Amino acid sequence: MTPENSATFKNAYETENDMEAAVRLCAQKLRFLTGSPNEEMGNYVDSCASETSRGYKELDASYYRYEDWNPWYELIGAANVVIKFSDQIHATQERKDFYKGEGHFYRAIAYWRLIQTWGDCVIIGDDVNYEVAFPKSAWPEVLDYAINEARRAVALLPGYDKIKDSGGNSPQFKNIPCKGAANALLAHLCALKAGWKWFATPDQQNYDETVYWKEAEEACTAIIGSEIGEATGLYRLVSTPEEISTNVFKGNSTESIFEMETRSWWEEIGSVNSTYTDIWALTYCYWVVDVKTRGAGLDVIQEQNNLINYETVNEWFPKGDLRREAYFWKLDSMGHDTLRNVTGGFVYPYLFRDVRVRTATGYEGQYEHFDYNSVYWRLADIYLLRAECRVRLNKTEEAIADLNVIRKRANAKLYDAFEFADTDYSNKLQYAIFKEREKEMVFEKQRYFDVLRNGEDYVRRELSYAFRTIPLQDIIDGCVFTAVHPNRLGGRNTLLRQNTWWNRYM
Repeated sequence: MTPENSATFKNAYETENDMEAAVRLCAQKLRFLTGSPNEEMGNYVDSCASETSRGYKELDASYYRYEDWNPWYELIGAANVVIKFSDQIHATQERKDFYKGEGHFYRAIAYWRLIQTWGDCVIIGDDVNYEVAFPKSAWPEVLDYAINEARRAVALLPGYDKIKDSGGNSPQFKNIPCKGAANALLAHLCALKAGWKWFATPDQQNYDETVYWKEAEEACTAIIGSEIGEATGLYRLVSTPEEISTNVFKGNSTESIFEMETRSWWEEIGSVNSTYTDIWALTYCYWVVDVKTRGAGLDVIQEQNNLINYETVNEWFPKGDLRREAYFWKLDSMGHDTLRNVTGGFVYPYLFRDVRVRTATGYEGQYEHFDYNSVYWRLADIYLLRAECRVRLNKTEEAIADLNVIRKRANAKLYDAFEFADTDYSNKLQYAIFKEREKEMVFEKQRYFDVLRNGEDYVRRELSYAFRTIPLQDIIDGCVFTAVHPNRLGGRNTLLRQNTWWNRYM
């Protein structure tokens, strides 16, 4: 019997409106989350002023790198409710499947972030029994679980253009899980499983990584389309790199695949420093805030924490590459020797440039937040990820074609066989694709995971000096991950243990 005087999980979800509220809770929880703190270990800098940041990058164990994973498990709990009760609402099977697909998507994205951050973590399943102790599972096993969740989401969710709410309204932003978003997540999960095999424990390496490169490629193709360089469907590249700032990150662009709406909801989030976009924008573009809100001079760039040299950017983007001016403010004029006393030889990152300020009495003109949505994946990322998959599958010509799609948009030199001839990386094309991802998405928090995915040789060369000599066993033991927060240990879950590497120091 349904109690008439109290709400329970079983009787709380009867209509589509009830289920939409449950899904909105998942979205709200994800909007509050900021990605993985490990991203900082791989962001490109030529100079870093923060001792803590340098300590993270150099694996200095005295700078404890731990985070609380509870918010991600709260997201999983919210997704579990959606999945469990979707079938009981009064709606068509198509609508029930849509809500259930959203639940599987949110569950998959939560485990994706848990793996990126902590490696080994707890799989709690469909129901949480707080009287049962849960040990951690090895990250390859957690990945299998997350990949299966993403596959379910792909199977159940409609394309973005087919999404409607219970009132028949289309979404205003790409913040609703759809088939394209689920395929992007599936592609990244599969590429992670394939690319990280080199530092899995020996007992967890009994899988064929080629299978996962192939599935990742297929997921990318489902987004792009089968015609090489001819994405003319739901997702399309914007015309110029300048539009990445003025269009893509503003929301609902043809290039955006999945995003969290933060431009309109910053009051709900509370602290702007907790938004996914703001944390990364502030990493490189805080000088914009200083100049626009407190009238600082341009020499304020020398006071920033993370700095990139003009020479680096000049090498990355030769003249003619449109990303020179789209990503960096007045690169050539500010890079002139006569302005060294102002710039210190550093560039002015400018991908994130639009700042909102407060208007309330007593706070007028103070920095509030960067005026952008939080874009998780855009089409350029998927092109370059597919190029990487195709290199691993020995599809050389197809990989070059995907790489050149991004270079052509930027008016950059197309790939040729003599590129990076002076590097001693064995696969020049794979390295070219890695460098293109590094350049194209320099301000998008992907580089650390790209390095790990490309193998031990890249970890030794592309990360900080500490990684050049650290034993492989330390990497296997988890130095590349964040420690479990001490508050999570010693409680009700008696089977939970600290990361093996961090346990030596904490």
